[in-house]
Amino acid sequence: MLNAPAPVAATAPTPTPSTTTARPMERMKHISREELYTNLEARIRYLHDFLDFSGRDIDALVHGAKYIKTLIPAIVNIVYKKLLQYDITARAFTTRSTSFEGPMDDVPAENSPQILHRKMFMKAYLTKLCSDPSKMEFWEYLDKVGMMHVGLGRAHPLHVEYIHLSACLSFIQDILTEAILSHPRLHLSRKIALVKALGKVIWIQNDLFAKWQMRDGAEFVGSEEVVVEKEGYLHGKRVLDDVDGEDGEGEGTPTMTSAGAGACPFSGMADLKVDDEPKFTEPEPADPNVAADNPAQKT
Repeated sequence: MLNAPAPVAATAPTPTPSTTTARPMERMKHISREELYTNLEARIRYLHDFLDFSGRDIDALVHGAKYIKTLIPAIVNIVYKKLLQYDITARAFTTRSTSFEGPMDDVPAENSPQILHRKMFMKAYLTKLCSDPSKMEFWEYLDKVGMMHVGLGRAHPLHVEYIHLSACLSFIQDILTEAILSHPRLHLSRKIALVKALGKVIWIQNDLFAKWQMRDGAEFVGSEEVVVEKEGYLHGKRVLDDVDGEDGEGEGTPTMTSAGAGACPFSGMADLKVDDEPKFTEPEPADPNVAADNPAQKT
């Protein structure tokens, strides 16, 4: 008698690989449009995320600050020579700063008292751009810079159109980029990191100029009380260093002409020659990639 064939064990059907993935909307980060216009911290957080602004950028700024500081006097000089080439930008300097009590010239020039006075504020502004941006106060300061140029926060209002502000920022970025990339002793990786970090900060500043100038999001913005503070102050606290004459400061805040808590590229003028160019004076090197001798002049 033949043995009956052994029963075949039932096997579960092989599952078909799933072809479904998370829908695009499920992978997207939600950004509240209203918060972008009503909450500065949310706006900065979004810009940081979009620009990939991270601890690497902060490290680059902190490390590179000592190199940028050596360029600042010449940069101030070059920028204001540019601004005084055009009547439309030069006319902004005829608005008196509330912290300035010296004589005034009808037509501003490189050696005008009010221009020399503003020189120190632009130096402080550029130094601030290279400081540690890990605290929200840094970005509040840049936001106040934007506010100062739409007639707010000053005892004597100042209005500067956005085209001039953005052009000046671009001009500053161009000078800084060339100076950093031509540095003969700074390692290439440091140059790249510093150029990228400064570029992100400058473009966030540009956005904060636009925030006060443009009408985007106007439906969300209500009337806010604007406090008039002393130059170089934010929320009653001094935020700019290396600025003389603090005892004589009035009620106004910095503007395109006087840059304190609202210091900006338009807020100081150096008294140097037309052919002055930024050059590095090498400080004590902080890492093995940087040598400390024979700084070369930018070409």
